[in-house]
Amino acid sequence: MSKRTLLFMLICIALVGLIGCNTDKETAMKPSPIFYSNDSPMVEVKGRLGILGPDFIANQVNKYMWHFWGTKEELALKPFRVEAINMRMNEKVMALVTNSGTPREEHVWEYSGLGGPNNGADAHIPSSLQLPSSGQWQLNTYLGGKFFGAIIVDVMEKNL
Repeated sequence: MSKRTLLFMLICIALVGLIGCNTDKETAMKPSPIFYSNDSPMVEVKGRLGILGPDFIANQVNKYMWHFWGTKEELALKPFRVEAINMRMNEKVMALVTNSGTPREEHVWEYSGLGGPNNGADAHIPSSLQLPSSGQWQLNTYLGGKFFGAIIVDVMEKNL
């Protein structure tokens, strides 16, 4: 192989590498849309999964109500699990909080099963959530170990 051919191949490989690189802005996904169920605004995967609550603030525990639409069989599956993934860092953390505001507060992966209908949904579960940093987070939900749906939220910095 000649030096010219080798040089050409190296330049092509370098160009493909540069063209293939994305900035954070290019890879950022849009947050899940808002919809209304019984006049309650929810971040949602329409007809499947919704979450009702305040804006997400980094490192702040808040209460959120999860809403689910599905068959009785899938909504009866236990436990309910949330895996929170930071979209920029690809970091997975426990977002659910138990005993919030007490000395026994702790982050957990799972809560027990769902409650009955609420706000037009087939099932629901109240939760406390905390995400450790600002940016986009994907909240993957599971029922009985089976993936149920994902919601993407923007988490803001805490204003001092």
